[in-house]
Amino acid sequence: MAYQPVMECFKPLRNSLRKYNLTSMLQAIWYLSNHIEFGNRLPPYLDAANPYPQKDWTRLGFFQWELDTLAREAILHCDAVRGDQVTAWKEVAALLNKLKWTEEQAHEATTENIFAEMSRIAHRQFHWQNGVGHTSFTRLRRMYRYPGMDGVVQDVYGLTTEQVALGGFAALATYMQHFAITPDWPENASNLLQFNCRSLIENLTTDLVPLRQATLNARSLDENWSYTFSPLWLHPLIRIEDGSRIICPIPGLLARRITDGLYFDIAGHDVDALSAYLGPAFQTYMGDVFGRANKGKFRVYPEERYGKKGAPKDTVDWIIEDDTASLFVEVKLLKMGNAAKVYLAPQDAVTNQFKKLAKAIGQVYATLRDATEGQYPSWKPNGKPVHPVIVTMDNWNLFTHTVQGLLDDLVGKELDRRGIERTILQTNRYVVCCANDFEMAIQVMHEVGINAVMKDMTTGDKVGWLFGGHLRSAFPNSLEKVVPLFPEERSTFLANIKQR
Repeated sequence: MAYQPVMECFKPLRNSLRKYNLTSMLQAIWYLSNHIEFGNRLPPYLDAANPYPQKDWTRLGFFQWELDTLAREAILHCDAVRGDQVTAWKEVAALLNKLKWTEEQAHEATTENIFAEMSRIAHRQFHWQNGVGHTSFTRLRRMYRYPGMDGVVQDVYGLTTEQVALGGFAALATYMQHFAITPDWPENASNLLQFNCRSLIENLTTDLVPLRQATLNARSLDENWSYTFSPLWLHPLIRIEDGSRIICPIPGLLARRITDGLYFDIAGHDVDALSAYLGPAFQTYMGDVFGRANKGKFRVYPEERYGKKGAPKDTVDWIIEDDTASLFVEVKLLKMGNAAKVYLAPQDAVTNQFKKLAKAIGQVYATLRDATEGQYPSWKPNGKPVHPVIVTMDNWNLFTHTVQGLLDDLVGKELDRRGIERTILQTNRYVVCCANDFEMAIQVMHEVGINAVMKDMTTGDKVGWLFGGHLRSAFPNSLEKVVPLFPEERSTFLANIKQR
C-alpha cells in the first residue's frame, strides 16, 4: 500500500468541507454526538445514521473521536457566512469516509511503531468510550472542596466549587437539549441556580476568529494529524452571529471540560496551587476511598514522618495491608502532557513526559527500601509481598511494549541515580493505575485479597496490562459488585438542584 503525504491526503476532505456552512455542519455534529453519548433522538434528516432499533454506537460505523476531528476540520474549512446547509446523513457520512481515508493513507503502521501507535489510539479513543461517569464527577467535586482549594476555585471563577459544579451541570443539561443559547442565558439560569454563572460560561467560550486561528496554529500536517489537540477542548462554547448565539458543537467536550478540564484553569491561574492544595486534596480523597472500601479486611496506614530529627523523611502516601500482601500507594496528580498523547514514542517531547512518572516511581522505591529495612514507624515487613502502586489522575495507558519499555528504561536510570539496585523491579514490580480504575480495583481486592489481584499484574504475561482489563478478565464476578463509594455525593447534588 502506498502512503501519501498528509497534505495531499486531506485535500479531498478540505475541499468538500469548504462548500458547507459552518453552523449547519456543527449542528449536524451536535445531533450525532449527542445521539452517541447521551442517547438523544436524531432529527429526520440524520435518522439514517442509525438504522438499528436500539442504541448501540459500536455498530454505527462512526465514532465520537471522528466527530471531534471532523468538528476541528470544519472550524478550519467550512464557510462561516455562506455555504450549503447539511440536509442529509449521506453528506456527513461522505465527509467521515474521507476523514477515515485520510487517516489510513497518511500514516503507515510498521513493526517499529505499531505499539506506540496503539498507545496514541488509546489516548484518542478510550476517554470517549468510557464517558464521564459519576465516579469522576464525585472525585473532582470532593477534591475541589478541600480546604484551601475552594479558595483557589473562587479566585479563578469568582464562584465556589459547588457553584461551578451546579453551573457547569446546568450548562451541560441545556446543551444536551439545545444547540445554541443566547448570551443572557447565565442571567436567565440564575433564577434557578440562585447565582450568576456568567464567569464560568465566559471562561469556556471563545469567538470563532480566535478559535479558527488557534486551530490553525495547533494542526499538524504529518503523521500526527489525527491526534492533534483541538482548541475546542479548551473552549467548547463558540460565539457566532455577532455574539447573538453561543453554540456547543459537542456537549461531551463540555462535560469533560467542566470535570477533568478544570485542572488546567487552576494550573494556568496559579501553578503553585497544585502542590499546595490540589495534590494534598487528591491524597486525602484516595484515603477516603480506602476508608469506604474497607469493610474490615484492610489495615490502612497514612503518611508519617520518620528518620532523624534533623533530616526527617515522609513514608509513602498510603499503605493498605491485608493478610496476603501490602500495597505501597503513592498518589500523584501527574496529568499527562499533550505531547505524550500526540507524538509517536520515543521522541524528546514524549520522553520528557515519562521522566516525570519515572521520578515518582523512583521516589516510591526509595521509601520502600527504607520500609523493608524496618525504618517505618508503624508498618513493619512481615515476609509477605509488597506491591508499589502509583495512582494518577490521568490514565497513562501504559499497555504497549514500546511505551512500557520506554518507562522501564527511565525508571532503571532513576534507580541508578538513587543508588537502588535494579533487581527491585523483579522483586517488587511497580504498577501505574489511574484513580478511576483503582477505585474499582481496591473493592475487588477487599473481596479476593490484595495479592490475588496484584500478583498477575507484577509477574508474568499481565505485566503492563491496564487495571480495568485485568479486572474484567480475571475477576468479572467481583467487578459486578463494585459500587460508587460516595453515593451521598450524587444524592445531595441532585437534591441541591431540586431545591433551586
